[in-house]
Amino acid sequence: MSKSLVPNLDDLSLTNSGLFYQLINRIGLGKSTQRGYLTRSLSISGLTWIPLLALTLMQGLAFGERVEITFIKDIATHARYLIIIPLLIFAEASVDSRIRELTAQFFKSGILNNKHFEQFEEIKKNTTKLTHSISVDLVILVGIVFIIIAKWNRAPEDLSYWMHDPATGMISWAGIWNVFISLPLFQFILVRWLWRWICWLYYFFRISRLPLHLNPAHPDLSGGLGFLGLPPSPFMAVNFALATLVSAVVAERILFMNQHLADFYITMGTLTVITILMNVLPLLVFMTALAAARRKGIFEYSALVQKHHQQFDNKLLHADQDEPLVGNPAASSMADINASFDTVMKMRVFPFDLKIMASTIIIMILPVLPLLAFEYNVVDLLKKLAGLLF
Repeated sequence: MSKSLVPNLDDLSLTNSGLFYQLINRIGLGKSTQRGYLTRSLSISGLTWIPLLALTLMQGLAFGERVEITFIKDIATHARYLIIIPLLIFAEASVDSRIRELTAQFFKSGILNNKHFEQFEEIKKNTTKLTHSISVDLVILVGIVFIIIAKWNRAPEDLSYWMHDPATGMISWAGIWNVFISLPLFQFILVRWLWRWICWLYYFFRISRLPLHLNPAHPDLSGGLGFLGLPPSPFMAVNFALATLVSAVVAERILFMNQHLADFYITMGTLTVITILMNVLPLLVFMTALAAARRKGIFEYSALVQKHHQQFDNKLLHADQDEPLVGNPAASSMADINASFDTVMKMRVFPFDLKIMASTIIIMILPVLPLLAFEYNVVDLLKKLAGLLF
């Protein structure tokens, strides 16, 4: 396929933007390469986690018996800074590459063509403005400040936790670093992904309003847009990071707060629904175009089938002389056109099927599986599974 059929997508990005990106770019950590993502992950994880380890070691809160929940035991904190942050940073590569891949397919498939380049460039320009919005970053920062104040005011004084120094009854040195540096940085990175998702939703909404050349007889049953629903979804890595974070927090509460896995079934179910919606809502913006294409296709193909079948009747049923039926191409054309009409009737008004939802559910379940060890005997479960298989 000629490259001229596809507009320039090198500058299409939902992630290389914002105050934080400008900051890390100035200090040489903003490169969009595998090495760049690795360096950025190690740097930010190191900034958030290593000082906590050092400060808790200095105050004797890293391990031992001074507090019930030492720093080493804090599963959620380790997950946030050593697992979730790298996952969210490496997700930038998968999101941008997947968005570019899907956008290119619009043009390669002929759903859009070079006549739409000017309109597309305007959409890309407006989306870039949204991703670079400084006001959004400021709103996020103000929200984080309010969260810090709320956490500070409602922190329980008798909590035996590494963030509180039992000798003074005050917040520990590591607690100060966590509250004012590590946690706000983590929260900013996490919430910034919500804004990126909104930009993705806006981007697809604008594309869905272009004059799309959809084919209602396309075998993907989505007018040719079935590629949008092929897993993995652009935000699948972000979904996995969220599931891992929730699983880590649940594990910590089960271990130290005497809670049970069943207490979090509703929470985990709600998160699963939210992540499914994150993946399908940007695709549902194409429903209007798909519904219109399906309706138009039904009328046009119905008329075509009617015209074809009338000619078929005149040729074979009402002819003056008998036509041979065996090997007659007319019978074959009837089967073909009937199949095409059947495809049109089965066309969906959304460009995905259960596969994308199933893949999201699987991604959500994987980090939860280790939690089963808190409620069930893993050895017994494996024995039962082996008994069913063998």
